[in-house]
Amino acid sequence: MSHPFTVNPLGPRIGAEALQLDMAGKLSEPTLRQLEAALLKHEVLVLHVPGLTPEQHLAIARHFGEPEVHTFYPNLGAGYEQITVIDSKLGDRADMWHHDESFLPSPPIVTMTQARILPPVGGDTCWISMTSAYDALSERMKQYLEGLCAWHDMNAPMTAALQNGIVTHERYVEVVAQNRRQLHPVVLRHPVTGRKALYVSPTYVTHIEGLAPAESRAVLAYLHAHCMQVEFLFKHRWTLGDMVLWDNRSVVHNAIMDYAPHQRRMHRASVFARQGTAAQKHNEQEAACGTTA
Repeated sequence: MSHPFTVNPLGPRIGAEALQLDMAGKLSEPTLRQLEAALLKHEVLVLHVPGLTPEQHLAIARHFGEPEVHTFYPNLGAGYEQITVIDSKLGDRADMWHHDESFLPSPPIVTMTQARILPPVGGDTCWISMTSAYDALSERMKQYLEGLCAWHDMNAPMTAALQNGIVTHERYVEVVAQNRRQLHPVVLRHPVTGRKALYVSPTYVTHIEGLAPAESRAVLAYLHAHCMQVEFLFKHRWTLGDMVLWDNRSVVHNAIMDYAPHQRRMHRASVFARQGTAAQKHNEQEAACGTTA
C-alpha cells in the first residue's frame, strides 16, 4: 500500500512537487485522492517517478476520469492506447500557449506527461495560472467579460504550422477536414474548486462572439498580454522520469522548443470528465454560449 507523501509548493500561486511518493506497487485510493487534492490546490503538480510504469500512469489517469485515445498522435500500442507519444523526432511539438484541445465541446480536464527522452539542455515547459490571471483583473474588466464567449479553432494553428513547414500538406488537410471548432465562455468557473479562470489562448481562440472584429482583437490582445505576466507563471526544468500533472481547466502551457537538433520524447495521458460527475459541470456552462457537448 502506498504511503502519504509531502507536497512542497514551488511557487506562491502555481506549482508544487510531491516528495516521498511511494511508487512501489499499486497506488492506494488515499494516495490518489491526495494527488487530486494537491493538483486542485496548486494547478500543476510535479512527480519525481523515474520508475513509473504504463499501468501506474493509466491508474492515475483513470482516477481523474476517462483517458483519451488521441486522434492524431501515436501511442504505446495494444493495452496502452491511452498513453500518447509526443516525440520531437516525429515533428510533434507544443511550443505555443494553449489549453489542451480547447476546440472540443468538452476538452480534457487533466493532462499528465512523463519525460522519457530529454535534450542535454532546454526543453522546459511553462504553465500560466489562468485563475490567478483572472483574479488580478479589475472589477470593471471582470464585469465586461461576464457572459462573453469565444471561438476555439484547431485550424488556426494548423495553418501556421503548414506555413512554417512543421506539418505536411496531407496532415493539414486531414486535420482541417474535421472542422474542430467550439464556442466556450471567456470566463469559466472551475466545477470543483469554484474559482473563476480565463479560458482563452492565443493559439486556438480566433475571436469573441458578438463583438466587432476590432473590439474582439483588442480585448483578446489585452487578455493575452495580461496573462503573460511572470507572477502567474511556473516553469519546470525536466529531469528524466518526471511526470507533471496539470489542471487543463485552469492553466495554459507552452513546451519551449529550444533544443533542436536534439530529441525530446514524452508520454502523455489526457483525461476527460466522466459523465454525471461534478467535473463535467463545464458542460453546463456551455449552455450560456448556446452550445452543449
